[in-house]
Amino acid sequence: MIALSNRVHLFARPNTKERLVEFFSDTLGCGPATAFDLPGDMMPVLVFRFPNGASLSVEFTEEAPEEAPLHRGAWLELVTDDSSELKNRILGAGLPRVEYHGSDFFYFKAPGGQVMRIASAQEM
Repeated sequence: MIALSNRVHLFARPNTKERLVEFFSDTLGCGPATAFDLPGDMMPVLVFRFPNGASLSVEFTEEAPEEAPLHRGAWLELVTDDSSELKNRILGAGLPRVEYHGSDFFYFKAPGGQVMRIASAQEM
């Protein structure tokens, strides 16, 4: 059997750190991040834990892709019991919506450029 795990690792530029921390900690409600130092790295890796046990870690480096072309990378999906409420929080945080042709799903660009979709738990 092959399955997708519930852990994700992203790379982001250091100038996005403050916005990313606010986004995951406050907007998505993950709470404070856990920091892990890597040997030789100047900035710690931050790990955000979601209420369902999933985690997302972010490594801050100048070698991360620029924000603009990230919409052509992997897209992530956030599952929630109240997609309307989360959509309102995302828009309230000033995050831009991403239009995807042929789809009515709600996509947005997180701080740092990663595209995410809001999915309702009933869809799963």
